[in-house]
Amino acid sequence: MPAMTLLLGISMIYKTFYYRKHSVIALLLLLGLLLSACSSSVTTVSSLIGGRVKYDYAQNFESMQKYNFMPAPAAVKNNPDYQFIHSQGATLAIENTMASKKIRKERYAVPDFLVNYYFVGKKGISVGQLNKLYGYNLGLTWDDEYGTGKGIANTSHIFSEATFIVDLISSDGNRLIWRGSVPTSIDRDNSEDENRKLLHKAVDVILDSFPPENYFKSLKDAAPL
Repeated sequence: MPAMTLLLGISMIYKTFYYRKHSVIALLLLLGLLLSACSSSVTTVSSLIGGRVKYDYAQNFESMQKYNFMPAPAAVKNNPDYQFIHSQGATLAIENTMASKKIRKERYAVPDFLVNYYFVGKKGISVGQLNKLYGYNLGLTWDDEYGTGKGIANTSHIFSEATFIVDLISSDGNRLIWRGSVPTSIDRDNSEDENRKLLHKAVDVILDSFPPENYFKSLKDAAPL
């Protein structure tokens, strides 16, 4: 919540309580309005239960309307965990969620961005290991867990078992521009139908906040000369 809104709300509550000590209803109404203002400022990122969303603040996500899947490196393609999640319909789950956002898969022309995904097995994997596995580069305004930017990711963070990860990469190079992840209940002991439902739910949660709000003024909002 903006500081001014918070101060105004506190002031209103204080005055109401001071001048109308017996007006419980008025006080409750003001508290409700204040909480509503707070909740409206919370981004969808913070609603990801156990999940994380990180991205390059300098990336213009407004222009991203077309995507395609990036061919998985051999080390990933031959990984049993990747093969498992692929067989459970990871590609289709991402396609369906993207389609619901009016972002289409581009099979013939150059896409606006590329998509990778990864499923963490029992051993877990660190951010550094995952980035090295794909050979990702990071932009100077990449946001790590602590928000320091400068292209520094929190490489020591460990993704726990059964975490599903979706990466978005720039179409003009192997630069990671967005990453979302969430722990799941996907398991080899589940039925394929159950895993597909869990996978679709995980993808919906991960991509809920995509595309994120740009942190720079776009050309269309530039002040006229």
